[in-house]
Amino acid sequence: MAGFGTLRPLRTSPAVVVAGLLLCLQGCGPPGEGEGTTEGISDQVEQGSLRLELRLDRKAITTADQLQLTLLAEAAEGEPVEFPSADREDDFGPFGVVREAEIPSRLLEGGTVLHGREYWLQPFLPGDYELPSLSVRFGDSRSLSTNPLTVPVTSSLIEGDSELQDIAGPLDVPVPWWQWAIGGVAVVALGALLLHWIRQRRRATEPAPAPPHEIALASLDALVSTSLLADGDVDAFYRRLSAIVRHYIEGRFGLHAPERTTEEFLREISGLPLISTRHQALLRDFLQCADMVKFAKFVPARDETSGAVKAARNFVRQTIPLDVASASDEGETAQVPQRRSPKAAA
Repeated sequence: MAGFGTLRPLRTSPAVVVAGLLLCLQGCGPPGEGEGTTEGISDQVEQGSLRLELRLDRKAITTADQLQLTLLAEAAEGEPVEFPSADREDDFGPFGVVREAEIPSRLLEGGTVLHGREYWLQPFLPGDYELPSLSVRFGDSRSLSTNPLTVPVTSSLIEGDSELQDIAGPLDVPVPWWQWAIGGVAVVALGALLLHWIRQRRRATEPAPAPPHEIALASLDALVSTSLLADGDVDAFYRRLSAIVRHYIEGRFGLHAPERTTEEFLREISGLPLISTRHQALLRDFLQCADMVKFAKFVPARDETSGAVKAARNFVRQTIPLDVASASDEGETAQVPQRRSPKAAA
């Protein structure tokens, strides 16, 4: 993620919008009849903690269409998942594989990871195409297979006509079309100017959002004031503590930490100069301890829990931007750790 800075929204001038609409009106012909959408197919197979789902974007296609096939596999975190490869076209029966693309993995609430892959399939001749069972391997020995499906493929030619049709002649455009165009452009331009004026007034009245470090420190104080530890709910306490640190990293460094597994996140920050080696080691120990509590039911001692909260506070304070720290009353404690008092570090 280049830059790791705050992304600013692109401002489009109303004049640019009007000019673009004029160009579109000049180049566009009369609208054609739209094709109706076709409902897709979904098939799901489960075995214990494993789940495999197959999705087709349509039930039937023509010889001029491509069929989009999606495989979604849910497995435990860290367990390797192997999908069918487009190089083995026999796996997809009579279909030809145009291309394939991997779907980014996503950590689910239950601690499992959702993997996925998409394939674009091309038929050649009309007929009923038998999509064979597709097998996905989990780990070294386990696997799940989808059920075979039949996809009807019809010809893209007009029924009863085996010859290509000649190119149709030009359509007659009514003479006063430009009058409608001018009226439409005027309405769009007026709406764009009104929307631009409303956005400017809203930006002027809206308060500036709190910086990520203030949100994180306030969230830590709120978490400590809860009764989760007193009630013995260590798992919920560490989940909230981990979420606070991950959302702070996302807001401060632009990394999508809440959507990544601990392994993926640590691998991504290992080569980033924005986070020092010392802070990377601190994050590694903290996140791995949180994962042990969430997934391995590890119960840390009270001093370890206090140390985890202290480590989170120190990480937030030590990574406050220099310009923000120098302008705040707590800037020197946040940016110069050796001058902090023991009370401030706590």
